Amino acid sequence: MQARFGAHDQMDLYGGGVACIDAAHARPIGVPPCPVCDAREARPRFAIEGLAAQVVVCDGCGLGRTHPLPSAAELAAFYPPEYYGDLGSKFRAPIELLVRLVGTRHVRFLASGLPRGGRVLDVGCGRGVVLGELADRGFEAHGVEISEAAARGADPRAEIRIAAELAAAGYPEAYFDGVIIWHVLEHLRDPGGTLRAVHRVLRPGGRLVVAVPNFASLQARWAGPAWFHLDLPRHLYHFPLSGLRRLLERHAFECVSEHHFSLRQNPFGWIQSWLNRRAGLPRNGLYTLLYQRGAGRERPFDPRTRARLVAGLAIAVLPALGLTLFESAVRSGGTIHLVCRR
Repeated sequence: MQARFGAHDQMDLYGGGVACIDAAHARPIGVPPCPVCDAREARPRFAIEGLAAQVVVCDGCGLGRTHPLPSAAELAAFYPPEYYGDLGSKFRAPIELLVRLVGTRHVRFLASGLPRGGRVLDVGCGRGVVLGELADRGFEAHGVEISEAAARGADPRAEIRIAAELAAAGYPEAYFDGVIIWHVLEHLRDPGGTLRAVHRVLRPGGRLVVAVPNFASLQARWAGPAWFHLDLPRHLYHFPLSGLRRLLERHAFECVSEHHFSLRQNPFGWIQSWLNRRAGLPRNGLYTLLYQRGAGRERPFDPRTRARLVAGLAIAVLPALGLTLFESAVRSGGTIHLVCRR
């Protein structure tokens, strides 16, 4: 019998196959209550290579989720040290520089509306790139992260606590002026529990910014199982915009604005998803090629495959930028972020 969650090749974090489940034969199955709408039925949508678990979609609100959910120990196996890069650098030098330059604009947005010198928490802060930028702007920067390996190389001005979940990090009530959950909520076994904990540590009137891939976006619907932002098996939940709004409102947050443009996330989502649809190319191969690998490790793939991936990037970059502007204009971004108030 196939195990629920098998061992994955730690050197190939993104290459696992994903397949559609025939919608005509995908009858509803019983599942634990949906964290958005409490519905107890969902329809299988995607099969995950090497796993018995599937992505199922809630009949009530359209939320996608892995069923059954992995245990905490099984989930930890999806995040080997290689996932976080070496000493704070996740990508090859030119890409890392580009990520940080784009990140400067990103942090300006995150800091807007916060009091000067305010206390800000980044939930799932990873390498602490955002925290360093916030500290540069005079904010008191805090982060919580499940993995000590992830936080290596973070800016020493940031105070980072290692905890299995936010509720266990020990922050006082109404302690923060702002909280950021940037492409983290979809990774968590209990997103609702995290939002309850945020509500406790955020001061009344405080600002919460939440970003996730948009499961109902044009990009997601076009790409299907080839969608880069599925990121299986690490993404446990797949939020449509309406579902994310309902979840936030359920936990007493008022959504004051929504944003569909992301130069950091959405163009690459189009490019990699297009490459994933092309025969003979490895799944998420371009992302793997751009990934920083430790000293002594060989470059991935054969020279012909690497050349095809780089050529695909050159061909697709301008169309991807155009599609990113279009999806933003029609309010269907491949990734979205909401600004909320407590």
